[in-house]
Amino acid sequence: MVKMIPAYRSPATPEMVEMSGLVAMKIIKHCQEESHAADVQGVILGMLNMQTKRLEVTNCYPVPRHTDDDDTDDDYGLLMMKHLRNVNVDQLHVGWYQCSPFGSSLNKLESVDLQHMNQNAVEESVTIMYDPIRTQRGFLSLRAYRLTSVALALCKEGEFTIETLQKHNMSFDKFFEEIPIVIKNSSLTNLLVCEMQKHLAPDEGKQFLDMGTITSLEKSAYSLTKCVEEATRWAHYQRNLLAKQQQVQRDNANRVARGEPPLTEEEVNKIVRPVAPLQRLEASLNYSQTLNYCEQSSTLATETIAKNFLYRSLQPNQTAAAKAADQKQK
Repeated sequence: MVKMIPAYRSPATPEMVEMSGLVAMKIIKHCQEESHAADVQGVILGMLNMQTKRLEVTNCYPVPRHTDDDDTDDDYGLLMMKHLRNVNVDQLHVGWYQCSPFGSSLNKLESVDLQHMNQNAVEESVTIMYDPIRTQRGFLSLRAYRLTSVALALCKEGEFTIETLQKHNMSFDKFFEEIPIVIKNSSLTNLLVCEMQKHLAPDEGKQFLDMGTITSLEKSAYSLTKCVEEATRWAHYQRNLLAKQQQVQRDNANRVARGEPPLTEEEVNKIVRPVAPLQRLEASLNYSQTLNYCEQSSTLATETIAKNFLYRSLQPNQTAAAKAADQKQK
């Protein structure tokens, strides 16, 4: 789950993302063309309006496939900025976008590291997550996220121990904050859309009763099951770790009672392997992703149930068996 916009915000923090229709179409087109790839990413360009606190996203471009040569990616970005500046197009980087089915790419270490670097370089930077599966089902899914100030402080320290988490009052639902997105077109584009609607066939509204969300609900529930299994394994590991720590404490107490020195730190580490900071961070991100899948599954289930009842009420010849089944369920 992502955290909504807090009350206190720095002067360079956007309160809303205003995206042009051209950018939305370019992002969708890029993700559809590269749907077979695992990492589909690009850079969004624009400017922050300091008066309205709106991040105006006016253009974007895709980045090449991930390679081991980081210098190549840097040269590509500088070359793109030069060409865009020559044609008088906004070339200021304000974030990046990524193809993320069901938001699966958001709560990952790579996404956290990339957003941390972007926000350090450009304070108003955001990440746009595009969900191709929900979009194919008729629900345009473009969501903007930023790292919270607490998550930024932890990333700068580079330590995710229990002490630092308690110091910053950090929990798994405070890593990202969501920024609302508004798609805005120019007046000429709106006139063109109105003109094109006259030549389109009349819409009969059948798509509103499409039960295609069931497939999305199944995939969301499957992803939720995997996250729950990972959370269960982490909880089991934590219980075993606690049991070993208690056993070491009892052994030390017995050694002291016998007049022997307690176990050294090296001997304790051989028995109880300490938890790596990244392990704790991955567990927290997994909890956040689990809550995100729960919210998505709840939304999809609500839509499917509502369509199901509406669809049944429109059937003129409902069989007696179906009516009896409904009465039995009630």
